[in-house]
Amino acid sequence: MKSGARERRRRRRVDVALAIKIEYNTEKIITRTKNISVLGTYLEIDKEIPIGTALDIKVKIPKTGHKKTVKEIDCAGVIFRSQPIASLGPTSQYGTGIFFRSFSGNGEKVLSKYIDYVIEEEKKKGKIYTRKRKKKQKHSKRKEVKK
Repeated sequence: MKSGARERRRRRRVDVALAIKIEYNTEKIITRTKNISVLGTYLEIDKEIPIGTALDIKVKIPKTGHKKTVKEIDCAGVIFRSQPIASLGPTSQYGTGIFFRSFSGNGEKVLSKYIDYVIEEEKKKGKIYTRKRKKKQKHSKRKEVKK
């Protein structure tokens, strides 16, 4: 993000490489996320998928802390961004943004808890710096007149 730019995301997003399987029409793509939140994910793939394409998605959530099982969550999503990012000879890479429309079962809760876990672990390692927002001071538009 550029210096001075304001973060517009409504939900916390973490940079993690999770296994993800995307299905649409008759196509299947297996790759890894670059980052994820409960609202969506960003990934890089070697195929351009048109904006607005509906997707069936499976994301593998790794074991955390004392939990020893990997969970797979199912959700429906839609492509909202697909931009070329690199050309590697005969193939190109596309930065692809996916918005999650709905989750099956408790998938959203599982993903949310995983994101919370990742953020807490990063805080422990000092990788995340939290700062409190300063309250804006109200200034009068009128100038003070010295007597």
